[in-house]
Amino acid sequence: MSDAPRYTFRIEDFTPESMPFGRLVEYYSEIKRMLGVAENMHLTNVFESSHGSAFAVDRNYETKLVRRLTEISQGTAPKSAKRAHNSINAMLKEDGTSGRFCDPQGHSVIIFPGKRIDESNALRVRDAASFVGEIYHIAGTQYDAKVRISTDTYGAVFCTTTREIAKSLRDFLFEDVKVNGRGVWSRTADGDWDISDFVITDFAPIKRESLRDSVDRIRRLEINWPNDTLAEIAAFDEKSGAA
Repeated sequence: MSDAPRYTFRIEDFTPESMPFGRLVEYYSEIKRMLGVAENMHLTNVFESSHGSAFAVDRNYETKLVRRLTEISQGTAPKSAKRAHNSINAMLKEDGTSGRFCDPQGHSVIIFPGKRIDESNALRVRDAASFVGEIYHIAGTQYDAKVRISTDTYGAVFCTTTREIAKSLRDFLFEDVKVNGRGVWSRTADGDWDISDFVITDFAPIKRESLRDSVDRIRRLEINWPNDTLAEIAAFDEKSGAA
């Protein structure tokens, strides 16, 4: 394995001596999900100069790894990989730092801005909010619970809530929910919005269905539709406008 290509994951502002092992395992878990070739990668070294982890990848799987890294950079990676990528960045932001994943030549192929997102914020405000996403992580502490939700708009959102609400949320793990609460909205200089420090106060499950399923459900209602429904709607609008 001495000639196997080596990739590195670097976490700034930490060293092997200062990085909590439990948190490092969390990072490794998301790296595994993001890259998709973990069974053919091997941790070969942990080194200083920030906190660096070196991974050797079996040569037969390097092409697959490079393809996944390209997909992540282009935003075309599978949903699970994009979620892991977002989670790593959110974790780095929580830890007040940033990171990068480098190729064997030392070039940064994936940048995790982490805390640098905050540095470019032009506006920060705490306000009530609600959003829809898929719950993919719930962990409890003695006093509260941590919840992670994957969203299309904001990426991975790290939330806290009560233990009671977390118990109810467990029934909807890996399903879509609408959560309500309060969080910090941050608007960056380029106009994008980000949400953090979100506290869930209540939630409601969301049922997604295809257009065909929606049409079939309406048909099952056995409504007596007019022969020309669109004409009836147009006539109704015309009468309403005349009034």
